[in-house]
Amino acid sequence: MQSPQSKLGILSCTALLVGGLIGSAIFSLSGLTMFLAGPAAILSWVIGGLIMMAYGLFMGELACVFPYSGGVYMFPRLVYGGERGRLLGWLACWGSILTNISAIAFGAIYVGIYLSLVFPWAGNLQVPLALLSILACLALNLVQFSTTGKVNAVIVVVLLATMGIYIAAAFGTHSYNAQLLRPFFTQGVGGKLGFLSSVPIAMVGYSAIVAIAFMVSEVRNPRRTVPLSMLCAVGIVMLAYVLMIVGTLGLVSAAELAEKPDIRFIPIFAAASKLQKLPWLPAVVSISSVLALLTTILICISMNARAIQASSQDGILPAFLAKSLRNGEPAAAAAMTCILAALCACFPQFTSQIINLGTLFNVITIIITISALIQARRHGMIPTDAFHAPGGVHLPYIILAILLLCNLSGLLAGGITIWLFTAILMAIGLPFFYFQRT
Repeated sequence: MQSPQSKLGILSCTALLVGGLIGSAIFSLSGLTMFLAGPAAILSWVIGGLIMMAYGLFMGELACVFPYSGGVYMFPRLVYGGERGRLLGWLACWGSILTNISAIAFGAIYVGIYLSLVFPWAGNLQVPLALLSILACLALNLVQFSTTGKVNAVIVVVLLATMGIYIAAAFGTHSYNAQLLRPFFTQGVGGKLGFLSSVPIAMVGYSAIVAIAFMVSEVRNPRRTVPLSMLCAVGIVMLAYVLMIVGTLGLVSAAELAEKPDIRFIPIFAAASKLQKLPWLPAVVSISSVLALLTTILICISMNARAIQASSQDGILPAFLAKSLRNGEPAAAAAMTCILAALCACFPQFTSQIINLGTLFNVITIIITISALIQARRHGMIPTDAFHAPGGVHLPYIILAILLLCNLSGLLAGGITIWLFTAILMAIGLPFFYFQRT
């Protein structure tokens, strides 16, 4: 059992969340949203951040009442109870597992890409570097998590410093052209509603906000630490995101992203390359991008391992996945996560599909978890003196409505194939549940 001194406090939790949030999101996924929505991608990241902040607080409310590691599996499981709870918990968990595997694979793929921008020899080693990055993050996940949190905190400081330098450089040179932000809503290939269909992509960039809810048993005073660290982390990251996206859009237009697919996932590097008076900036951005991607991989492995372990302990997944090291870390579940992500990372040509699938899996998990919160409130499971997410009883319904609106716009724009593959992969999880129940 961990001593209180070895558990994570507010500063460690905030740093952990900021490190998880600043990853593939701003350095890679932001380019995809700019391509789809143009300058209106700014709204996509603000809306996505607000949705995920609300979702994180909802998770915090559930976590303070049900302080068990396992997050999205445990909450529906405990709220609904019985076979219904087990099934909904598993579906939420399965969606989360697939989301995190997608995020790990995408992050690992782009580690090699960003390294090749600085070191040309890395261009021929994209898959080996992806596998090496996953292995390194697995090793960090097998040590005491409080130690991992300290390593992560150092990386976060470096990332924030780099982002500050980039923002100052983007706005502080004559290369910046604010006219590229006009027209605001119609530059992206998604048209006027492109910013709505981009919201689910932006949400993936904030998905690590729930990391602390997956490990509340390892947090000091979770009732206070969980919500406060979430609010601090999202506030810091959303401000940084908006500044970086506005800075990038003044250097790289949506039309350029459409014409040059090779820079669509490296928008910050492409923008930094245009600041010719600062020839060292692209290299700094590349190295920082690698660090950011590694923190995302690190956090996603941790979240996935705890969800897999919880469902294994409940008899859904094989029993060996519940095994932990002496320090309490879920080694078997972490290893399985990395094996599956490594298999996906071997196919970098399917990067766009990996991102789109991860986006929809994330939305499915969020919908199930918010529904569990509504159920818990309706049946009086949350004490009046416990932490309650701000926004009252109507906020969960508002968030669900916004999610459906954003995803409906993507479906109407021709995303039926991705929805079909999502349904198939979600259905693959059902035999696990029913096989273990027989």
